[in-house]
Amino acid sequence: STLQALTYTIPRTGNQIGQMEEIPAKVGDTLASIAERFSIGQQAMREANPTLKGTKLKQGTMVTIPSVFYLPVNAPRQGLVVNLSEMRAYYYHPDTQLVSTYPLCVGRKGWTTPRGTTTVVSKKPNPTWHPPASIKAEAEANGHPLPDRVAPGPHNPLGRYAIHLGIPGILIHGTTAPTSVGQRSSHGCMRMYATDIEDLFNHIPIGEVVHLIDGTHP
Repeated sequence: STLQALTYTIPRTGNQIGQMEEIPAKVGDTLASIAERFSIGQQAMREANPTLKGTKLKQGTMVTIPSVFYLPVNAPRQGLVVNLSEMRAYYYHPDTQLVSTYPLCVGRKGWTTPRGTTTVVSKKPNPTWHPPASIKAEAEANGHPLPDRVAPGPHNPLGRYAIHLGIPGILIHGTTAPTSVGQRSSHGCMRMYATDIEDLFNHIPIGEVVHLIDGTHP
């Protein structure tokens, strides 16, 4: 299938990929919608455009796209590397010199996404969500009780695709809350924009290695 994500040739030297861009806003654009269109995390987009406020941007407003990234130096260039400190993932396509990168929502305080090395154990399109007891208890305490089962569809918090890892209860999946992507607000799972999770789902095989790290820049 065709690559749709931000995909680059792996540099022969150094770790930098991508380049900064500046684009004019279209009618109806917001920083959030531009972030999703360019596969940039929400927090990174706001930090790159600190003077732009409000929901809708005036047509023609110049917006900085912070699309310079750094391949993590403390992980092998293999499989999927999730840099939790950057809230970004890097997928090294096997038998190529290509790497695709995607922003992620990761676990918030008290629900930290675990570190370590694991694998993809299954992939499910149109997944059913079975809220775990811990999340159900929190929702109940906040006055928003959850059902035992949420069927596939537009209101399913897992979105249209779910990638199950070898760490129990930890998934990479879509979301009904795209403005959470690129922020720390999940219960430990990793959320992705709809087009990004579809792209990763279509390319990453079952059994692929996944490194969950706190990466550093060179």
